[in-house]
Amino acid sequence: MTVSSERVSRVAPARPRGQRQPADCPLDPAQAHSRPEPRLTAADVMTAGEVAQLLGVPVSTVHHWARERIIPSRKIGRRRIFVRPKLEALLLSDAD
Repeated sequence: MTVSSERVSRVAPARPRGQRQPADCPLDPAQAHSRPEPRLTAADVMTAGEVAQLLGVPVSTVHHWARERIIPSRKIGRRRIFVRPKLEALLLSDAD
């Protein structure tokens, strides 16, 4: 049995260091046919101060709730951000 010298490589070509995968290129082939998630705008991202004002509580309480995962948040470096649609979904849900 002779092995062909023309093998088809299934591995993507290497990118130079420091370059990321394009955002519109899914990493998982199963995600290729799923609906893309909506993009966030600046109005969708809130600070702890804005959340505190919305809920009528001190900023320290918002930070505490975020650390305890009572309210959804994302930690990016030293900053903690809150996504308005996720907070609204939590506040409007019927679950206690």
